[in-house]
Amino acid sequence: IILNGQAVDFTVNLPTGAPRDGQKLLIRIKDDGVARAITWNSVFKGVGITLPTTTVPNKVLYVGCIYNADSSKWDTIALKQEA
Repeated sequence: IILNGQAVDFTVNLPTGAPRDGQKLLIRIKDDGVARAITWNSVFKGVGITLPTTTVPNKVLYVGCIYNADSSKWDTIALKQEA
């Protein structure tokens, strides 16, 4: 999923399709130069991390997730923010 040039606050919604157990999902987010609020659908769960609630102006954010069929959630296991 690529969210580029976000000009408003936004929600990362439930991905479409039928995910498989262990399927990976990489989300790349960048705003339009203004910090934007991020809301996460409840299907995303932080595992050892806290899901970000805002963007950092002009910085790319990568969010790595793995689908957990036991909980029917996307376990978010990695965050990397551009320096």
